[in-house]
Amino acid sequence: MKPISRFWHATLSLWRSLRHVLAAMLVFANGLMISLSVWGNTDNLIALFHIKSFSNIDWASAANGPWLLLGIFLMLNAIGLLYRARIAWAVSIMLLLIILAFTWHFYPDLTVHLNLCGAALVLLLLLSQDFNCSSATAGGIVAFISFVVLLFYSTYGALYFGEGFHPAINNLMDAFYFSMVTMTTVGYGDITPISEAARMFTVSVIVAGITVFATSLTTVFGPIIKGGLDKLVKGNPKPMNRKNHFIVCGTSILAISTIAQLKSRGEDVTVLTSSPEEDFPAIEQKTGCKLDILSGDCTDNTLLQTAGIEQCKAILALTNDDALNAFIVLSVKDSSPDTKTVLSVNDAKNMNKVKQVKPDVMLSPQLFGSEILASVLSGEPLDNDKLVSLLLTSGHGLFDKH
Repeated sequence: MKPISRFWHATLSLWRSLRHVLAAMLVFANGLMISLSVWGNTDNLIALFHIKSFSNIDWASAANGPWLLLGIFLMLNAIGLLYRARIAWAVSIMLLLIILAFTWHFYPDLTVHLNLCGAALVLLLLLSQDFNCSSATAGGIVAFISFVVLLFYSTYGALYFGEGFHPAINNLMDAFYFSMVTMTTVGYGDITPISEAARMFTVSVIVAGITVFATSLTTVFGPIIKGGLDKLVKGNPKPMNRKNHFIVCGTSILAISTIAQLKSRGEDVTVLTSSPEEDFPAIEQKTGCKLDILSGDCTDNTLLQTAGIEQCKAILALTNDDALNAFIVLSVKDSSPDTKTVLSVNDAKNMNKVKQVKPDVMLSPQLFGSEILASVLSGEPLDNDKLVSLLLTSGHGLFDKH
């Protein structure tokens, strides 16, 4: 039974780690089938890449061009799915819905296309939690590609279905104008679709515009606009003078209380946290004061240098994770061996393991509280020396060591 159980667990683990790849392959297959199908097989496709003058192009030779671009767009999105990009997942869902609707309406006999598209949609929806990466760089790249391809798709499609509009669209400028007006859902009404195919195409551009166009602009230009507004409202931030200060890693209850106590005594404190910048106001609200906060990996030497590790009085590893606290101390010793370190142990059973990193002071609030409670209940006397010995495993203050 054990070999079967191990095999089953290994299979489940492999499925969890590779199922997003299967989803990406299905999306890529959909795009490839569209590109190789009747929709993408133009009579003179090669000639489209030898354009001498846009004004002399016979746009009728670009038959089925929008569908070809749609297929290419899907294949590009499949690359984003391999990296679990959330924006690639959302765009793929939208494109597959458009393709499914068009195929069902105009080509119901293409059962292979319908089944493959439906399978990809179902798998993406079931695995929605797997696509949770939202890197600003990756999101910006995908958003930019999405916007450019959508612009080509809508402009090219407007030319392709040109006779289905009133007045007819027969030049590049009119097609571009109609695309921008439709994607932004402005809709002046000067150019209207009159044929069924043109109306269906317009619906696809509206849906794509709401999702891709808006998302792309928000992703690419949002941070720029936000940064400009922040400078306008708050002014240029003054550089922090991080010297003779304490660095507190984490936002645990112990960390928040320690920060508040240090600030009440007039000490400068820099807080390192893995929380995003949006959570900074909540952290400041808990401490009741304005803080110097940096977001990132507390074990990263670059972040520690930015926090002023070489000029600080001490660095306090006060997260809720004992292993992370130990790694923080090790990173500090590697980056700045002379910096004083304080480490908290949340689980008393980890005490002996954490001792191996040799912090200057090691605190265990859990062990300290249980020792005090046991002493009080048993009637043992408590003096200052015993309390210090219980609280600080080193038995000395932070700056008594030479």
